Amino acid sequence: MFCLKWFNTPFIGKTEKLPVNDQPEGPIMDMPDLVMRKIMKNVDFITMLKLRKVCHAFQNFIDDTNLDNELTKVNIKVTPSTIYAYLNFASASRKSVNLYYIRYGKNCLLKVIEGRLEEAKLMKNQDLVDAFFNDFGFILRNQSKPLKKMNIETSSFDWYPEDYYDRDLLNSLKTTYSFYGCCTCTRPLKGFIEPVTHLKRINEMYTLKPTADTFHDRFDSILKSRKSPIPIQILDVTVLRPSHFMNMARLIDVKQLKGIVIRKTPGYSERKDGKQLVLNEIVELNGFEYIQELIISGFKVTAPLEKLLHIPHLTFSVSTITIEDVLLIRMVSETYHTVYLYLFFQNMLTSPTAKFRCVFYDHIKDADSLYDTLGYVNSNYIKLYAHFKLPESDQTLQISMENYSYGNCFSFKWIKTS
Repeated sequence: MFCLKWFNTPFIGKTEKLPVNDQPEGPIMDMPDLVMRKIMKNVDFITMLKLRKVCHAFQNFIDDTNLDNELTKVNIKVTPSTIYAYLNFASASRKSVNLYYIRYGKNCLLKVIEGRLEEAKLMKNQDLVDAFFNDFGFILRNQSKPLKKMNIETSSFDWYPEDYYDRDLLNSLKTTYSFYGCCTCTRPLKGFIEPVTHLKRINEMYTLKPTADTFHDRFDSILKSRKSPIPIQILDVTVLRPSHFMNMARLIDVKQLKGIVIRKTPGYSERKDGKQLVLNEIVELNGFEYIQELIISGFKVTAPLEKLLHIPHLTFSVSTITIEDVLLIRMVSETYHTVYLYLFFQNMLTSPTAKFRCVFYDHIKDADSLYDTLGYVNSNYIKLYAHFKLPESDQTLQISMENYSYGNCFSFKWIKTS
């Protein structure tokens, strides 16, 4: 824990103006920049949030200095009335920090957990999204090392786990606040159901779309303010519409991206002209050729397959698949796999990683021609169409049609020849 008593300055934690004769000698902000950096390396995350609210000098120093916070993973969940963030650090002394923001009428409840440290408070007259980015924004602005993974998930339904709010704080507020002209009962909330029911009743008027739109606007605005695109290795997002992803992706260092996972928010229907939303702009991203894994779920792709098939690990959805599409994927799979095997045997790759491609579809065009081309169709639940052995190797391309409750797909998988 960072001890503020180390510094002989009464400014920290106080707002009153001291007489001239009582001004301390050498206030902390007069220390050399190198010394301040050394100090901040020993500051836990909770104290960092506090220091930013002590004075503008601390806030400006923290926000404008690219401190090595050793952040590796970020997981953010957004609902109509909550934002939950889970931060993982590489440092052994700072493994993780959990931030829980819950809308409470026109106010916001905050709970922060870092190791054994735990704090909770009410932020009066603060919007949920503003409260979150006031704390988290400086991390986004200053992150210089590549994040191993960034996960952002939007959900249509509020959920309030018991550990995500402080029951004593909630009870103290419940006795002093009334909402929408209705006085609340003064009896303390008991058990698990009563606090959840209370929070749901307060936040029942809110829906996901306004919160998600505001969240992504603020997120993109902070990324735009950076001097360089933020480096992320794996980006995993669940979004309402393609624009939420695309606006963010254009502000990320795509050359650092190894994998992208994009999902449509379940339980939220938003279609254009009665058709499922399409995600095609992704192929136009600068640096898209560096992507090694791409999974798109819930959005259709109508872009030419040639723009996607360079990706070794690929899953996406189309409305209609044709025999030409299947043969094209087979040809590309065999070509790329031959190249990978050659590089591996020439010691230019550490391992010949198995490659997998999967295309979900609604309809098959010229199904009879497809069957004639690939051969006998077995009657199992998973219908294996064919195996194509790669010459002069023990590798075989297995093409199969798989039937799932959530859709049908063609999969292209490399297996060892039996």
